[in-house]
Amino acid sequence: MRILLALLPLAIACGAADVNGDGLAHGQGSGGDGTNAFDSTTAKGDGTGNTCAAVVAPTQKAQADIIFVIDNSTSMTEEMAQVRENVNRFADRIGGVGVDYRVLMLVRKVASTFFDSGICVPEPLAGPDCDDRDPRFFHIDMNVGSRNSLDAILATYDGSPSLLAASYDNFGKPIPHWQDHLRADATKVFVEVTDDESAVTAETFDKALLAKLPAGMFGTAKARKYVFHSIVSKPAGAAMPSTQKCATAAGTSLQYQKLSQLTGGIVDEVCKTDYSEVMDNIAGSIVDKVGCELAYPKEKATDSTKVVVRMTLDGQKPADLTQVTDASKCASVPNAWYYDVPGNPSKMVLCPTTCTNANKSTGTKIEALLGCSAPAPR
Repeated sequence: MRILLALLPLAIACGAADVNGDGLAHGQGSGGDGTNAFDSTTAKGDGTGNTCAAVVAPTQKAQADIIFVIDNSTSMTEEMAQVRENVNRFADRIGGVGVDYRVLMLVRKVASTFFDSGICVPEPLAGPDCDDRDPRFFHIDMNVGSRNSLDAILATYDGSPSLLAASYDNFGKPIPHWQDHLRADATKVFVEVTDDESAVTAETFDKALLAKLPAGMFGTAKARKYVFHSIVSKPAGAAMPSTQKCATAAGTSLQYQKLSQLTGGIVDEVCKTDYSEVMDNIAGSIVDKVGCELAYPKEKATDSTKVVVRMTLDGQKPADLTQVTDASKCASVPNAWYYDVPGNPSKMVLCPTTCTNANKSTGTKIEALLGCSAPAPR
């Protein structure tokens, strides 16, 4: 599915008539199917002479900054090979729905000692010879040990002091920082891959991450802007949280499970010999969360009460979606959407069932029509 986001350079009638019997307001123009029923400057009024015009403003795709953090100890060689084999398919799945994604790989590019391993990400996600491909892919060449993934994330984000007495820069090389590769408005998505436990607790990590500057980069305790997915040692059939470990794992993975539970992430088993389904499930989760978010065009000082969201599925007539006050109303109102922050929105979010319908085909089109009064949210 590819969601095409557009802001129509059309005029939309205030209270225009439903002339086609499809439940939509159509103005005076050449289109007969509702897809181009207005001319470029005016719209048929409601009999009182009143008209209004929808204005054009840039709409951005939803953004996701995806941070792979991979334990590159020697026990992880086969698991790293599975990530390498499936990461391009993973990226294609996310990009295929129109998400503006970026992948950061926090792990050694090649083994530097007898005690670690490396992963060379292939084209087309990476550049030739596993190099960065700006702005889509960045490899942060660093060592991630069996138990220090969470500490490594915190320390190398901005070069802050390590919570553990450990070094991530072999042979005295400067610790790489990856803060500058993140985008302020993007949802941050961590994908942890390890067969061991963390020496840093989930609670300590979450508190430290939310405190990182600039303020709000990862959200707040009330509204986190990050998701933590875990490919770890918990057996696939074990209920969470679990201290059980799968057959080839070195340690438990309780702290990673807690982070995934806290942020709505997926937990899967690191001992699996085929990661295609594992990576597909995580990609699907990213699509479900981020793929149906439309960036709100604040630069045009749009009145948030004058926005209509319209969806056109393959082979069907366009339909205006119903705005609801918040996510809690999604279950009771079909074909709905809502603002992330009513009154001061940064995103327009499709409800889960609406998102599922949109994801069913490659030709789905989402249009945001700005400037005309919309029905009050339900």
